[in-house]
Amino acid sequence: MIRTIAAATLAVMLAPAGPALAQATAVDLDRFDGRWFEIARNPNGVQRDCSRAQIDFTPTQAERYSIVVTCVRRPGGQVETLRATARVTDTTTNAKFRFSLAGLLSFGGLASQQYWVWDHAPDYSWAIMGLPDQSSWWIWHRSQTPAASVRTATLARARALGFNTASPVHTGQ
Repeated sequence: MIRTIAAATLAVMLAPAGPALAQATAVDLDRFDGRWFEIARNPNGVQRDCSRAQIDFTPTQAERYSIVVTCVRRPGGQVETLRATARVTDTTTNAKFRFSLAGLLSFGGLASQQYWVWDHAPDYSWAIMGLPDQSSWWIWHRSQTPAASVRTATLARARALGFNTASPVHTGQ
């Protein structure tokens, strides 16, 4: 009985997670790093009162990054800063990262999450970030206030990739 349960558990753990969905085929890390502004995302509890999120994506060593996310909390306008590290987990495409919280919130590296670059502009003016299961997504832009047409087009692209964009949170306005 115990062997059967152990074998079944092992089989579930080793089973493939399912087919990977479409995502960016190549990310030029030299062009991806730098400052980004979140312009839209899906609703989520962690960022509930966050507006004007700014993401600084800085290389620290080969395929590793420092991430500083600065957010202005509504309604009081308090500035909140979150620090994390990221490492490339797929060096073939450079489109998959594991972000880990830094400092006391890291819990020895246990507080980490896989993020994918699902798509980006050819000139790296925008990028669509999301979790592998598409449960959460973010649209990053190099400008804090891109044109309305850019917001509309990137949301349409996120929708075409399969993200639920029915109730987007528009940030950075």
